[in-house]
Amino acid sequence: MKTAIARTLAPAALAAAALVAPAPAAVAAAVPGPIEGSFTVSCPGFKVVLTAEGKIGVITLPGEREKIIWPGLSMTVTNKEGESVTYTGASGVTHIQYLEDGSQLVTATGPNLITVPRANGHPVGVYFTTGTVSWTLDRRGKEVGGMFTGTGTVTDVCAALAD
Repeated sequence: MKTAIARTLAPAALAAAALVAPAPAAVAAAVPGPIEGSFTVSCPGFKVVLTAEGKIGVITLPGEREKIIWPGLSMTVTNKEGESVTYTGASGVTHIQYLEDGSQLVTATGPNLITVPRANGHPVGVYFTTGTVSWTLDRRGKEVGGMFTGTGTVTDVCAALAD
């Protein structure tokens, strides 16, 4: 059984149904559908509003794998003072490998905006990543081996928007 992803890309909250819907067997190429809306997430000590516009698609692959694609995604992160940062083309790919022991290996490639909930000993946050970053969640959703690993770069969006 697939477990919930404890750390997810910000727009995935807007399209949760697409992520948890039963996937057809074999390879299913997604036809990306529109994703548009705003929601609030926490940063350490304050909240921000994420506004997303673009498309999302989930591709089911053989071998207990999925890809989540975000073509043409634009994300704006705004703090309570109205200061904002916009990421146009935050259209990386998220690769999820469901392992035999029930854990998940998640790898984000390209430009991605990732939200991190308060869990597993690290604070909440919003991060913009480029390149390749990975994390592993055990079958209970607990992080194993570090918040982000890999050769990619990580920018703390909350720190950039802090008072």
